[in-house]
Amino acid sequence: MFVLINTQLSSAQQTITVDETIFIHPNATTLISGETLLYKVYCLKSDKTPSNISKVAYVELVDDTKKSVFKTKISLQNASGQGDYFIPTTLKTGSYKLIGYTNWMLNKASTELFQLNINIVNPYKVDEKTVAANILANGSNNADEVLTNENVSLKLNKKMFSNRELVDLKIQSSNNNFVDGTYSLSVRKLDNIPTQNHISAVKFSSNTSYPVVLDLQKQDQKIILPEVRGEIISGKISAKNNSDKIENISVGLSIPGKSFAFEVVKTDRDGNFIFNVSKTFFTSNIVIQIIDEKANNYDVAVNNGPEIDYSKISFEKDSKLSYTFKESLLERSISSQVENAYYHKKVDNIEKAPTSESFYYPIAKEYILDDYTRFKTLKETITEVVVEVYSKQKDDKTYLHVNDPSIFPQLPESALVLVDGLYLENQNDLLTYNMKNVYKIELIVGRYYVGSKSFNGLISFTTFDKDFKSTQTGSFIAKPTVLRPQPKKIYNKVKYENAADNERIPDFRNQLLWNPDVQLNQDSETSFYTSDLSGTFEIRLEGFTKNGIPVSIKEKIEVQNTNTN
Repeated sequence: MFVLINTQLSSAQQTITVDETIFIHPNATTLISGETLLYKVYCLKSDKTPSNISKVAYVELVDDTKKSVFKTKISLQNASGQGDYFIPTTLKTGSYKLIGYTNWMLNKASTELFQLNINIVNPYKVDEKTVAANILANGSNNADEVLTNENVSLKLNKKMFSNRELVDLKIQSSNNNFVDGTYSLSVRKLDNIPTQNHISAVKFSSNTSYPVVLDLQKQDQKIILPEVRGEIISGKISAKNNSDKIENISVGLSIPGKSFAFEVVKTDRDGNFIFNVSKTFFTSNIVIQIIDEKANNYDVAVNNGPEIDYSKISFEKDSKLSYTFKESLLERSISSQVENAYYHKKVDNIEKAPTSESFYYPIAKEYILDDYTRFKTLKETITEVVVEVYSKQKDDKTYLHVNDPSIFPQLPESALVLVDGLYLENQNDLLTYNMKNVYKIELIVGRYYVGSKSFNGLISFTTFDKDFKSTQTGSFIAKPTVLRPQPKKIYNKVKYENAADNERIPDFRNQLLWNPDVQLNQDSETSFYTSDLSGTFEIRLEGFTKNGIPVSIKEKIEVQNTNTN
């Protein structure tokens, strides 16, 4: 029986099924330089229910030369995330593709990644008028497309509004299956500029997608790992001398800061290492270094993200069209310039990341140095205050140790030393560092393990500014530029509850509201104020229920110009 079951399990493990897809809801598909592309990312299975496989998604903007001009990493929470991209004047007028994917999806063909046509017009380059006319010819104004859902309703207090007036919008559903879903809401001005067709959630769901089965027995089968526990940071070490082994060498990852991470992994037989960072850290300061007595005998390199072959992605051919949208483009351009000039008055807020406890909490003994007589140097501080710590000199390096009274003689290995979460292989930098910049010192007595690596105790220094910089360099230390997750934002909502509020500040918003995390039956999140612009505005709700039912709803409102100036 045991042999039979084991054989069946072995046979079942020869294949892996890739069942994941991405849907993106953007605020617009035609943008002018100076405007901001806003988007919500949904990570789904083929049946459009939430996929909890990947914890990280990627969004790229690819131009018609198949070159990526923008790429961001999106942290997924409950199978969804959000991001934005300010359209700079350095981008040329042309047709682009907004592409969304996860690492796990890269095991499929590139043509199966989420793709959305995007038009960008740069009105600041007069030699691109013909190009602008051509790309706009490929667009189609789909403002009259009807999108409704009998289980979800958009309720407005009226359909006609004046400038700077409150729009009381309620998004309601009495069906609990629809209330328990993930949705995003956009309210944006319509004009006569042709746009690329939005891919609604309903239309996206009608396009049948199938899981891909990977055969593990194929020798040429290269599998890109899913980021199941968080973002993956990987690399490889190489030996300068062929006599040095590259297997089972400890490699440490430091992500320093207010909330920091420190992990240690072992290399495989080819010298490869992989870190799975379970929590989201936005800092760009990342240090990877080899932790070994012979660290100088190695080189360490960090892998770039998987490269995607965009050669099979097709762009529509340009067709000629007279430049008939000049006035609308001019109005959009002026609006974006005015809004950007007063951006400091309407700035979006970065959602404060929760402060997480250190990985060794709560077993460390804590010394808050302001509670003691302050000393300038490390030697004075460990002599008079943190008496469990002592230092040893080896060659030209200084190592800190933690005295363990239960062991005699003391173990020769040094302690794990962190400064603001940054691992220090030796502590020479601390000898000259002003201890008056240090807020606290924490220590753990006895053997301490991080991954498979053991240390003789732990000593952690926390500075007031959390900005300690190490001068240590070498081939065994890498400070790579790794794409970081985009911080989550709380998008600004302009309010005119008091008539005098912002009375002297112009309001040229084309985008009246963007809420990437709408909760049904919560009115405070969906009401908004109109701007100084008049015309037709479109309210668009997209999303999916927990059961995979798509929701796409559109409604229009009119804003009349009441400005007498």
